Amino acid sequence: MNPDLRIAQIISVLEKEDALLKGVSARFFNQEKLDAEWLENALNTPDGIDRLESFAAKFSRMQDMLIDKLLPLFLQHLGEIPKTAIDNLNRLEQLNIIDDANSWADMRQLRNKLVHEYVDDNQQLCEYLLLAKKFSANLSAGFVNLKSALQV
Repeated sequence: MNPDLRIAQIISVLEKEDALLKGVSARFFNQEKLDAEWLENALNTPDGIDRLESFAAKFSRMQDMLIDKLLPLFLQHLGEIPKTAIDNLNRLEQLNIIDDANSWADMRQLRNKLVHEYVDDNQQLCEYLLLAKKFSANLSAGFVNLKSALQV
């Protein structure tokens, strides 16, 4: 497939994922006080459980599409050879597209905790979710910057 066409397809998917992630984030984190009690109350309703799962899935998917799909194509577009995810993120930091590659690596670890681990402690889960909420904004900003660098 034509690399430019593939980049355009991935950007189209990411635009939708970004909007969906922002939407579910606004619906899930819709309280002033976001603490373990809020989370426990949310998880006692089917709607709250669905929003948590939707947020975690969209947070994960957006990262996967951006870091695993678009980023290597972006580097190839620049004439570079993609490397490991952390090396690619370091390159984005060098290009001033993201602020801190290490925080993006932390975001990947947090993604794994939210998606692959069952966190039994609501206080711990709440901390993870609030961090993911913050990282979601970074993820969105990184996408906008990357898209702008591609001039799409």
